[in-house]
Amino acid sequence: METTYDVKVYKILTYKGTRKTTYTVRWVVAGKPWHEPFGTVALAEGFRSELIRATGKGEAFVIATGLPVSHRSKAASMSWYTFAVEYVDARWPELGGNSRKNTAKTLTAVTIALLRAQPTQFDPVAVRTALREWAFNATRRADAPRDVVTILRWVERNSLPVSAWEEAERADGVLRAVDTRLDGKQAAAWSRKRRRRILNVVMKHAIRRHVLRTNPLPKGKESTAVAKTSNAVDKRSLVNAEQAAALLDWIGRRPRGGQRLHAFFATLYSCGRRKP
Repeated sequence: METTYDVKVYKILTYKGTRKTTYTVRWVVAGKPWHEPFGTVALAEGFRSELIRATGKGEAFVIATGLPVSHRSKAASMSWYTFAVEYVDARWPELGGNSRKNTAKTLTAVTIALLRAQPTQFDPVAVRTALREWAFNATRRADAPRDVVTILRWVERNSLPVSAWEEAERADGVLRAVDTRLDGKQAAAWSRKRRRRILNVVMKHAIRRHVLRTNPLPKGKESTAVAKTSNAVDKRSLVNAEQAAALLDWIGRRPRGGQRLHAFFATLYSCGRRKP
């Protein structure tokens, strides 16, 4: 944890918007600017006073978080694994089957990337299965077999705190892991986009629970540049005329409803061949 005593605290910046007024505390740590918005001037002054008291006592500030060493947030005291399990339990009733599976897959990749050491003593497939099918499944976790429990306990002990997301290099590494397949190749654009979307929801949940102060994920064009998708259709994947005729002939000879299905699919094929 790299620290510094090079800290400057500025006056509160007041912004009067059309709907509400925001009071922003501004300070600089080792040349890096930080800011924290508040809804009331009292909250802003209280937070600014904490920063000034810390500098007055000669307390070091953590460069990665911009906060005094004594200011241990929930992110620093809660492991990522613990937070991820609590997130799954909180969202489980709201999610459908596919959303639960995709959330479990995303959290599995992130959790493995946020370990202090890789679990080389366990089979990699077993580790991923333990996380995806048991840890991040609210209905099955309590019934996990003994070998799965052993893996999950190891993961819990070796999981980095949520504050690891506040380190830019660490966050970039996690995102690279999420965007990479098991064979080392980059995942499909639609898969990366879906996982980034899930992660953004997770981070918003962390902010609402006051575990994180801000969303550490890239914003704007930076967040979508790696996840562009194309609507172009590869013509090699389309059914040619001979294949379509054979399929329609096979459908028409079905004993139950063959003629009706033949007419239905023939209409679809005819419409699909037309150019818009």
